[in-house]
Amino acid sequence: MWSVVFALAIGAVYASLLYLFSKKYGRGLTVLLFALRTIVVATVVMLFVNPYIKQRTYKIEQPIIVLAQDNSESIILNKDSVFYKTKYPELVDSIATALEKDYDVEMLSFGNQYTNISAALSTISRQFYKKNVGAVLLLSDGIVNQGVNPELSIENYPFPIYAVTLGDTVAYPGMTIKDVRYNKTVQANMLFPLRVTANATNFKGSDMNVIVKMDGAEVENISVPVTSNRFSKTFDFNIDSGDEGTKNVEIIVGDKTRRVFINVTDKKYRVLCVAGAPHPDIAAIKSALDDHFEFEVRYDDNVDDWNLYDLVIVHQFAWTQHATSLPSFVFVGTATDFDAFNESQKIVSINRGAANTNLDVRGRFNNSFRLFTINSDIKNELKSYPPLALPHCEIAFNAHHDDVLFMNIMDLETPNPLLAFANDTEGNKHAFLFGTGCWRWKLYEYFHHHNNDGFNELFSKTVKYLLTEKNKELTINHKESYLSTENISISAELRNPSRELINEPDLHISINNAYDYVFSKGDNNYNLNIGMLPEGIYNYRAHTTFGGVEYNASGTFTVESLGVEAQDLTADIERMRSLATQTGGHHYHVTDIQKVINDLENDERITSIAREETRYDDLINIKWLFFSVLGIIAIEWVLRKMFGVY
Repeated sequence: MWSVVFALAIGAVYASLLYLFSKKYGRGLTVLLFALRTIVVATVVMLFVNPYIKQRTYKIEQPIIVLAQDNSESIILNKDSVFYKTKYPELVDSIATALEKDYDVEMLSFGNQYTNISAALSTISRQFYKKNVGAVLLLSDGIVNQGVNPELSIENYPFPIYAVTLGDTVAYPGMTIKDVRYNKTVQANMLFPLRVTANATNFKGSDMNVIVKMDGAEVENISVPVTSNRFSKTFDFNIDSGDEGTKNVEIIVGDKTRRVFINVTDKKYRVLCVAGAPHPDIAAIKSALDDHFEFEVRYDDNVDDWNLYDLVIVHQFAWTQHATSLPSFVFVGTATDFDAFNESQKIVSINRGAANTNLDVRGRFNNSFRLFTINSDIKNELKSYPPLALPHCEIAFNAHHDDVLFMNIMDLETPNPLLAFANDTEGNKHAFLFGTGCWRWKLYEYFHHHNNDGFNELFSKTVKYLLTEKNKELTINHKESYLSTENISISAELRNPSRELINEPDLHISINNAYDYVFSKGDNNYNLNIGMLPEGIYNYRAHTTFGGVEYNASGTFTVESLGVEAQDLTADIERMRSLATQTGGHHYHVTDIQKVINDLENDERITSIAREETRYDDLINIKWLFFSVLGIIAIEWVLRKMFGVY
């Protein structure tokens, strides 16, 4: 406001000098010319000051209909498969076209591998938060084989669900394997739990026989009577894992078979966590590691024998020179003593910034990172996770480093590393996380996804990478398990004696002595996409020669079938009806899908809304102001011309 008063004062002074003492014009014309010149000069002064102008606009926002389409195998495997392969896609397109006349239609598909309706609905609520969503049109058979039951987590869902049940709702006689729970990695010669949930439909009075085989040999056989026509029972087994290796476990119920693969390892890693004080980050990291890690926590560095450990996790603590002979995962936070930290190692230097404050830093993935792959949603969603706490500081690496995550500070993308790897002069691997509070990531992920898959994958792969052999020149990177409908991608790295990445020689790989490939060359690494392979266990050997030296690497991965989708083909109409009822929506069978359009039109909750948007523009960017000033100057010039001054 003061700038307007100042500008008017300058304009009035200037106009006074020009007209106030002039005797050339009559009283009325003098006042008019005085006012015009005051406005022009004041406006020019305001343009020099260039204040922000608050502007309000109103935007009419059409209601959004989110069309969520289940693409799982179970829909096209029922007796109406011809309809769902041919006519059904055209029917969905016609519904979408009809809705687009009155609504903004957003398409979302899910269930390309496993069906997780709960995760799909959670994605919709997060993606369309604070948007004018009128309804979610859910087209699914209701069969769930991953994640939590959606009807149990739908309370307070923000949008009504119009549920359309697809597939066959007739319950035919049969036995199915509903779910198998197991650990992918177990210790050798130990008992490991295996939980199997099996269903029987219209088999009352018969027996349900559950057989478990490992590598073709029967290890368990249980038979129970079926007491109802809609029978379900959970079986808990404890199986001897046997010797080290990848085991093929088959579960047989009636004429249905489910096969899973379990990695049996004889190695148990010892991890020491040295911390300045108890912190929830420590428990979060411990929970991300599986059973073949022994985890010990200390609040000092008085360790008798560091060689007893395979890895040290340092949480806001300046570790001693003894610990630097081990791979380490270092957490730098608000309680870290930077001077002691810099003295204890030479990999990275940290200097406190000019401001004695803490920063809220968020992570964003480095798309160029190649040491290992992250496959979960955390890769794309991490920017929205809670921030970590880090003192205002300057970070400088004294050695080559590979950045997994970069820092985002107040929504500003920076090139500063948040999570990075580097090697010391002895070849030991070290990871640095600049910020504390990652335990909030774990809680945030569970709240939105009802699991910690992303958090566990990021931190477990970080730890496992640190534990790989430090002098291993040829490294092959791949997932432990692939789906039979998934392209199998493998990457590799080759280092020369100076530990520099190279890819000059051709790298060959033989899988099960039956498939032979040559890797393609990337920037400084190797990549291979071999497409899809049938279900089974695959052993490989990679080899190359450089400088007269032969390099070899070997390993194992598995391919699992998607047969889980074919186990139970009866649509769960009760689940679909429950989702609609709990959210205030409606339920339909696919044969009544045309009724959806009419019911949406009659739903009074689905209306357009007017949103008020406030923005601040520079005064100099307002075009009409320029033409207004030009017009006033022209009027003043004409008046003066008419009275003979010009």
